Amino acid sequence: MDDMTDFDPDDDHRHWSEVLVFPHPARLDDIDMDYYFHSYDGKWSEQTKRAMKELGAKGLELNSNWALESQIWSCRGCGRHKREIFRTSSNGILLAKLELHHDHLWDEGLRRAEKLLGPDWRENLMDGATIVLDTIRTLVVRFDEALVCSECNAADGKAKTAAGTDPNFSFAAAEIATFVKAMPHQDHEIDIGAAKAAWEAERPNFERRLALLDMLLGDLAAGHLQHRTEGRLRIDRRMFQRVGQTEILYDAFSRSAKGTINAGLLQSMRSDFLARSVQKDLVRKERQKTAVRHPTDEEYQNYVPEKVAGKWKETGDDWACPCCARGKRSLIRLSSKKKWTGNIRAVAQYEILLDKDEIALRERLFPRFPNDLHLQPMHWLDVCSDCADIGTRLSQSRRDLADIYLTIEQMRASLREVADNMAHVIDFNLAAEMSGSNWRYRHAGEAVSAFAALRNTFRTQMEHAADPENLRKNPYLRQDTFLRLDSILEWDHRIDDPHQRKDIMTMFKNGDYGLLLTWWEPHNKNL
Repeated sequence: MDDMTDFDPDDDHRHWSEVLVFPHPARLDDIDMDYYFHSYDGKWSEQTKRAMKELGAKGLELNSNWALESQIWSCRGCGRHKREIFRTSSNGILLAKLELHHDHLWDEGLRRAEKLLGPDWRENLMDGATIVLDTIRTLVVRFDEALVCSECNAADGKAKTAAGTDPNFSFAAAEIATFVKAMPHQDHEIDIGAAKAAWEAERPNFERRLALLDMLLGDLAAGHLQHRTEGRLRIDRRMFQRVGQTEILYDAFSRSAKGTINAGLLQSMRSDFLARSVQKDLVRKERQKTAVRHPTDEEYQNYVPEKVAGKWKETGDDWACPCCARGKRSLIRLSSKKKWTGNIRAVAQYEILLDKDEIALRERLFPRFPNDLHLQPMHWLDVCSDCADIGTRLSQSRRDLADIYLTIEQMRASLREVADNMAHVIDFNLAAEMSGSNWRYRHAGEAVSAFAALRNTFRTQMEHAADPENLRKNPYLRQDTFLRLDSILEWDHRIDDPHQRKDIMTMFKNGDYGLLLTWWEPHNKNL
């Protein structure tokens, strides 16, 4: 007995743990961002702020590629470091942009496949044809996707035009280095003679690659290059990766964070980081007052949107946009190409949940969500394309805003000017302020999704277990299903009482959450 004196029931040697700390980008100041994300870059870095000051910039355009690369990165094309790549546009915006440069022969491989094999080749050819095509394309391209400065990426296109290359040819980064004249904070000048020399040196090899592409595509069409996929492993589930660091870490986190806002925070880490790091300031011009062109009766009657025309055809002429109140005829307008454009599109909307029984059940099952706002499942509302674009245009002008969401009332309030057959004038400052105030919708949306997913899982499995044909094949199906669902409620949702677990299953099955209040009286009193 003396050996049991120091026994600690909580000291479970079957597992070990480590406390992990994750940053919340939206709540970090610039110094914090540099501490947690020192391997990356953004509008928060001292280097960017210094360039803004030294170059006298009035705004900033910094893209995601720039943010996701180190502050000490240098271009393999022109050799410049980031601090030398900064330059201002003609309207005084500081440009901080990197681009992914690729061999256009990769795109040509797909175009030639569709031309030779037909647009439905994926369905018509044997299993594994798409894998074979990707292998062929990988074989014929000269270089992998490369990160270069935006000036080198643009120089590739300019040099190809000047040198008269095949349109499917692309210069590699090392070749770009031979014909660009790079200066700090400036766009490149191009040595056309050097570009022509680089093209002529590579032309024979390029032509052989085109010939090889055509030959291999012919073999693919003839069925000579079959790729069998029976038992194929998922690319993220290779045998040597299983029970490895990535899988174990993610599975452990998923189990620990299940039913909490933390699961969503990890999934949104990249978008939150980019929202905090990327910026695209726009120089807005006042809309010129021009005569509005209204469609004639014939133009309106013959108008059909070029893309996704089904909704337009199904909607009657008496429809009015619930946001701007314009009808179908009033929402179409002439584009810059002098073509009629406009459509009816759907935007996501949430309604506030008022059902106290369902709220009580949600909070019992998911107590680690904030639960300060309860929403009904997301639904889609039809609005005109100009109103549907409010969120898109706001995200383009305010890259610091993550998870942009506006209620239909807020969308309507942001309309500064509405006119028939013209684009809306939007108060983006007001829209940004309202979207920022809706931050609670993010976690509330995750909560309703988690609840709906759990409810649907239970209903689907219970219906499957109640099917007579399924029971005939497996007489133990109903019992096994009950035990599996019961364990989910006990272990994942900490429902210790077996009678409560059974009640929850009944509630999910019948859609009646009133039973909850008979055994959760303390919460009932607080409602």
